[in-house]
Amino acid sequence: MLFRSITRRVSMLAVFGVLPAALVVGQTTVKQLAIEDEGIQLIGQLEDVARDVHYNADWLSAHTRSGQVSKWAHYHHLNEIKSLVNEGLRPALTRLIEIQSELPAWHQDTIDQLLASAKALAADTNSAILNHKESGSRPVVLDEEYKALISLINEHAETLVKTSDAAGDYAAAHRQAVEAGLKVPQH
Repeated sequence: MLFRSITRRVSMLAVFGVLPAALVVGQTTVKQLAIEDEGIQLIGQLEDVARDVHYNADWLSAHTRSGQVSKWAHYHHLNEIKSLVNEGLRPALTRLIEIQSELPAWHQDTIDQLLASAKALAADTNSAILNHKESGSRPVVLDEEYKALISLINEHAETLVKTSDAAGDYAAAHRQAVEAGLKVPQH
């Protein structure tokens, strides 16, 4: 009888000892899901900003072929791209970099790709602004370097849109599979 009582107590202690570990695992999963959700939301923000950059770069590209648009209009769109990069892409990427190590491997790779495209976009935008300022009264239609920079800006924006869109689609499909109870790799 004494042996049974001790066995029950030890069993109960073992069960209660496992509960806190299970709760910690549950909290980790909840925290992990919250971080993944934040990462998905940030990538969605990047996609929205990249679409706006792409719009402005498309406009610039279309208007580098004719002399019908003022230099001020080009400057305005370049500044718009600069603002989108500094106020839209930079904060989202900064936060993604902060949480990158806590995200699944595929997400980390996506962030690396987005960061590389965003850095190239920022550098080419800066070069285009400097080129535009230094060109003086030379018509945009005659400035081959400027046209090449605008083309690069457009390419980087398109890459950002495609990469962030694909990552968002993948994340949504992954989450849907998990919620449906499918066994899918987590990292």
